[in-house]
Amino acid sequence: MAWDLHDYRLVTASAYPGMMAPLTEHPSCVCVLSGDADADLPGTRTLSLERLDGVRRRWRFGDVARLADFVPKVLAEAPADDRPILLVPPRASTAWDAAAAAWPGRVRLAAGPLDVVERLAEDKVYIRQALQGLGVPVPEALALDRDELDFTAVARRLDAPFIAQTPNGAGGQGTYLVRDAAELAAARQAHPHVTRWLLSRYAGDVTINVAGVVHADGVRLLPASLQISGIAQLGYAFGGYCGSDFAMPRVDPGALAQAYLHTERIGAWLATQGHRGLFGADIAVSGGDVAFLEVNPRIQGSSWLLSRLQERHGLNPCLHQHLQALLGEPLDPADAARPVLPTAGSHLLVRWTGPGGMVRDVPRPDSYAGVHVTGLPAVGVTLLPGAILARLESTASLSEPDGRGLLPATGALVDALTAAVAVDPLR
Repeated sequence: MAWDLHDYRLVTASAYPGMMAPLTEHPSCVCVLSGDADADLPGTRTLSLERLDGVRRRWRFGDVARLADFVPKVLAEAPADDRPILLVPPRASTAWDAAAAAWPGRVRLAAGPLDVVERLAEDKVYIRQALQGLGVPVPEALALDRDELDFTAVARRLDAPFIAQTPNGAGGQGTYLVRDAAELAAARQAHPHVTRWLLSRYAGDVTINVAGVVHADGVRLLPASLQISGIAQLGYAFGGYCGSDFAMPRVDPGALAQAYLHTERIGAWLATQGHRGLFGADIAVSGGDVAFLEVNPRIQGSSWLLSRLQERHGLNPCLHQHLQALLGEPLDPADAARPVLPTAGSHLLVRWTGPGGMVRDVPRPDSYAGVHVTGLPAVGVTLLPGAILARLESTASLSEPDGRGLLPATGALVDALTAAVAVDPLR
């Protein structure tokens, strides 16, 4: 029997509602659980930590897992319906497993097994070693205990600057560009409980992402995107994920071919580990060379944008493919071809860099022609540093071709948007 999303009721969970579009817009979606609130979605279908607490902050994975506590409320308030609930978080956790297990037959978790997810998502050192064993090109690296972090010794081996990473950071969190001993000491001090670090040779300024969907019988590759990261104007430090651009990455064609080839190999390996559904690989490109930096065995921050672009052209959105794979649907042979995206699109996340305070005024989103602005906080909400201030979406590129800076028009828009937000400081 063919898989059909209408056979389920959807409950999505994410840091912000748009991260699960177009699932959130599907007629089968009965509730959207999120960190941020979103005025663009009907209030009867949403439950956010922002509205519960009156505070918008930078939501970590553990914060989003707190939303699992509200699954009983969703079930109690949902209209009578014989269809099972399909609960869709970014990835599995103990909280989401427990929420689904409490309602056997009524709630099914659309996420991979917890033991598989934790092994793949929580240890960059393990993944880097596994990639090397597969013959995938990776940067030269060292895995060192906390008390072995000596700048001179590492720089002698990897040169400076080099990259220092905590094993379990996501979205660029816990990633540092280290140019001297003071920066290495600061990184270590910022993570007092991290006992093991991954140190890597700097592999290049341009980073692309190639994603795929792992089915039981094969891997479907998805179009590559440029990773936009580390832009201070958007509120990010080095390595922090700012957004994605699905215009054809301006990199050497041979490097792009290598990126697809090795990503498919990684997908096949993930299948043997028990992973199903979406995954993505972050890949540094320098000339014709590629170096695989990490693997994300989950829904990514760019999955919603790719889904929307695919949907606009009558293609099966990758978030739908993710659910199909998790529910056991075999790979469609027609999906095994080289990934093609008929259109381009990009998005950015703008974070608040000012002091925490209560929002007194926000601009009108429709005042920015050509760029779709969503996700602005509501008046009266307490806005904390690091929280998402706005989300930008465009059919044109918003960043420089290397993903490390904004185009002049985008920079002017971000400045105007930020200046138009009035916040009364906390007392």
